Amino acid sequence: MEDGLHVADRWRIVRGTMQSLMIQGGSVLLVFAGNLLLVRFSDTRAYGLYVHVFNWVSVLGVLVMGGRDDLLLAQIPRMRGNPRGVRHLVRAANRWIAVAGVATGMGWIGLLHWVRIDTLSEHEDLFRLAAVAVLLTAALSLNQIVLQALDHIRSSQVVEKLARPLLLITGILLLHVSGTLVDARTLVILATGALAVCCGAAGAMGYRMLRRMPAGRNVAEGRAAGEAKEKGGVGPVGTGKKGKTTWFFLISLFYLLGTKITMLILPVFLPAKEIGIFNISYRFADLLIFPFFLMHTVLPQLFARHAEADRGYIQSLYSESNKLMSLLSLPLLAGILVAGPLLLRLFGPEFSAGYPALVYISVAQFLFALFGPANTILMMQDRERYAAGCLFAYVAMLAGASWWLIPVAGITGGALAILLSNAAYNVLLAVVVYRSCGVRSPFLGWMVKTR
Repeated sequence: MEDGLHVADRWRIVRGTMQSLMIQGGSVLLVFAGNLLLVRFSDTRAYGLYVHVFNWVSVLGVLVMGGRDDLLLAQIPRMRGNPRGVRHLVRAANRWIAVAGVATGMGWIGLLHWVRIDTLSEHEDLFRLAAVAVLLTAALSLNQIVLQALDHIRSSQVVEKLARPLLLITGILLLHVSGTLVDARTLVILATGALAVCCGAAGAMGYRMLRRMPAGRNVAEGRAAGEAKEKGGVGPVGTGKKGKTTWFFLISLFYLLGTKITMLILPVFLPAKEIGIFNISYRFADLLIFPFFLMHTVLPQLFARHAEADRGYIQSLYSESNKLMSLLSLPLLAGILVAGPLLLRLFGPEFSAGYPALVYISVAQFLFALFGPANTILMMQDRERYAAGCLFAYVAMLAGASWWLIPVAGITGGALAILLSNAAYNVLLAVVVYRSCGVRSPFLGWMVKTR
């Protein structure tokens, strides 16, 4: 692979990716089984309401986080020589989550009560039950990020990816055996209870790992972190906690919009049937982003830890992770392109019309592996404002292309808009990373020689 990469870092990448692959694979099976049981033992309407409520819980959870998850992921690896500073940072983030979670949950319920919002206000009773889940969702995510930043890759995923669906499956089976009516209210309570147990487990694991942190050998790093904290920063390279948090929040917000914008525009021009076909095509194409997400469990903290390393080492780290990501993605791309028609026909003969959209979106998702984790480099190397700017440009391009192409070519036009926007976004990222960090993506490798 890359000669310039430390053996320890290469091992972290390979081991972390393989652990994530096994955990995520098990999670896919458990989530599938859990959803199958929920549908079988309740009814379609109850299940649909449960999904509807927790979709909004996820969105509100992102708002509660306010970018503090990425802040911890960027700063904790640099502060390993200052355990006291790390614990202070984690406590401050959890205090924010507690206050923001309560305020957001109460504000959401008040909004639905006093302002009539179609498809939301009529389910105010369910949202009231799920209000605490907003706080729990954010707290669970935050404390899993703490474990990831401390290099406990397996522990950072086991609770949410394995324990949570297992608790849901166990709960739904117990309710069914006891003869309890499994309606939407029961499902929301069950899911919130499972979330509370997982949140407590992740918090306890994070607390234990923080207490066990060694003092570290890099005394200068610890001293620099402490000085930065006293001046309002959060680490040896901090630009100020508030400034970084704002940029990380914008990144989370723009990323959320980027994943939803085409689906939000489709109903303006197309009937529900075509939207359903597009959604199924999109879900299969999402398999191509799987290796990118797997490696995101190990790469951010490595890039953050080596923020002060020479450019050559960052280049080696980027190139090796890029190669591994591409190798994992190629078989998935080939499988989706070959088996796509068969997979779509499993849902009905009319779903075959979604194959062109499946192809375009699959290629678009493959671009993330081909270009590598450029956005992660920007976020972890104190260039988060550039990452936010690139994501904003992506959302703007995707919205414009979707509005232009969907009326012309239907769901195929929506998929083509995703492909064109992803290509432009990845090229933009490649240029920005090279100009700001001096790191070349494969796209620029044949154009720019190493200095």
